Amino acid sequence: MFPKKSLIVPRSPQQIGGIVAVAIAYYAVADISRHLASTPQSITPVWPADGIAVGSVLLFGKWMGFGVFLGSFLANFWAFQDKTNFFSLVISILPVLGIALGTTLGTFLGTFLLQRFTKRRYSLERVINVFQFLLLTCVIGPIVNATVGVTCLALSSKVAWTAYEENWLIWWVSNVSGIFIITPILLSWGRLIQKKRYLILNWSILSSLLNNGKNAQNYLDRLKPKKKADYLKFWYTFELIILSSLVLILSKTVFLEGSRLEYILILILLWSCFRLDQSLVTLFNFVITTVAVIATVNGKGGFVGDNIEQSLTQLQSFIIVVTLTALLLTATVAERKRAEKKLRSALSKLARTNKNLEVRVQERTEELHQKNTVLELTLETLKVTQIQMLQNEKMSALGQMVSGIAHEINNPISFIHGNLAYIDDYTKLLLTALQSYEKHYPHKSNETLAAELAELDELELDFLQADLTKILQSMRVGTERIRNIVLELRNFSRLDEAQLKWVDIHQGIDSSLLILQHRFASTSYRSEIQLIKDYGELPLVECYAGLVNQVFFNLLSNAIDALEKSYQHASSSIRVENQLSIGIKTYRLDAETIAIAISDNGVGIPPELHSEIFNPFFTTKPVGKGTGLGLSISYQIIVERHKGKIWHESIPGKMTKFVIELPIKIREDSK
Repeated sequence: MFPKKSLIVPRSPQQIGGIVAVAIAYYAVADISRHLASTPQSITPVWPADGIAVGSVLLFGKWMGFGVFLGSFLANFWAFQDKTNFFSLVISILPVLGIALGTTLGTFLGTFLLQRFTKRRYSLERVINVFQFLLLTCVIGPIVNATVGVTCLALSSKVAWTAYEENWLIWWVSNVSGIFIITPILLSWGRLIQKKRYLILNWSILSSLLNNGKNAQNYLDRLKPKKKADYLKFWYTFELIILSSLVLILSKTVFLEGSRLEYILILILLWSCFRLDQSLVTLFNFVITTVAVIATVNGKGGFVGDNIEQSLTQLQSFIIVVTLTALLLTATVAERKRAEKKLRSALSKLARTNKNLEVRVQERTEELHQKNTVLELTLETLKVTQIQMLQNEKMSALGQMVSGIAHEINNPISFIHGNLAYIDDYTKLLLTALQSYEKHYPHKSNETLAAELAELDELELDFLQADLTKILQSMRVGTERIRNIVLELRNFSRLDEAQLKWVDIHQGIDSSLLILQHRFASTSYRSEIQLIKDYGELPLVECYAGLVNQVFFNLLSNAIDALEKSYQHASSSIRVENQLSIGIKTYRLDAETIAIAISDNGVGIPPELHSEIFNPFFTTKPVGKGTGLGLSISYQIIVERHKGKIWHESIPGKMTKFVIELPIKIREDSK
């Protein structure tokens, strides 16, 4: 509302013109006040010129102080000039200059304090600002005016020092009343012009438009709804006319005709405060107070008392009550309108936010739906990949199993296959001897029979009989070996039994050892692996035998791999000193749990990898040698399927031990 800080010295023709205009307005209003609102004792109860001074400085800036100084000088010069001679005229100018300077300083002080405390906001838009305006501008500022003015008059002998206090009070009250009445008019109308410039042209636009109804309607159709509503509120104009008429009629009745109905005008002001803009309310207040002042100083109206002091006291009390009521009510209404506007704005913003939120929720829902679809496809892909990885793990284990089986079956099969040729020859010779015997016995002569028997002696039938028996015995041993291997394989896989069954854990370990037995033998790149078994007395255990055997197989395979890696990286002396070994120990932890410990003296596991060894796809083996699922699957089988435990201990470069803890009986809720 208030202008930004600027230099006091005017620098443009517009500012100089404004200074002249303020000076003329100040002088004219002061002169009119002396003629219309002065008591017979030359007392002016209201000095509206100070209201113009304060309003102009607040609206336009400090440079308007020059106009205030000039106007005050002119107004007081004509009142206090001494035309006796030139010297007396010059002397009479000195107190006038002091009065003008005091008026300017008081105006500067009041406006400075108001702008400082209101932070250069419009000073009538809040209730607290109204009280700041009343205290700082209307009360404190005129103290300087009255003090400097009355002191100058007393020094120039215009007033007696004995009447200093009385004159000071009259001067101060008149300045307060003038500022309190006139300044709100200037501020409110200045604010109205600044914010709603189009209202100045309201009547001219309506007049030109109403000449052509069609054009007016087209124009109104193009207006925003709020502006269109403003133009079509003819009842607002009608209400304004009624209020204006009531103010004029009641003012005339009360103050000019002497009716004792002064405070009924407050009801009219209350009506206008709730229905009209602050600028119109301040204008109505100006009309009421002006009529009251003119009537009172002319001895009319209800405020006329037995003496001038009583009359002025009643008049000024009425002015303060009416003006303060109007300003406080308009500020309260303005605060309420701002609160309603903020509430509507907040509700509108909330509605937009809700709408945006709904759109965002919908977009987010669609996005989540799309991501869901992608995740479902990804999950499906992961399931397929998991199945493939599990199949690869199974194929890897199956490859090792087949390799072991082939190695174990190869020896008896090769032996049987190699002896089949001898059995064939021996059988043919025996058949030949038998045919010869059937052919000649008993028809042949003794000489012929003797000759053929001599030929049969060359066949070494005794050796053939003994050797054939040995060959058949060896073949029987080989077939028994093959049969045992098949039985162990069936025990390992448990394909012919129910999944959950009471089994001997030692049989499962031995089955796994049988399949991996070929890997314990010495090879071209390492020595033989020593197997150390320490079986304790274990009861039958309820478990998924095939799955538990798979865990044994995985742990034993990893132990063999670790020993091979350790042997390859060890020096010759260490290889001689340290015999590669795998230990298997079974024991009973308590009445409900058994434990199987599988250890090796291989390379060990680094400490930083201890927390990752049971993670899926984690492996320390070279690419192509392991899938990283062996220990993960083993963990799931022991912990998730059997509600057991699997843990490990490792010393890098020395040993690794895996311990499996299995409940003897699986709980019913875990089956």
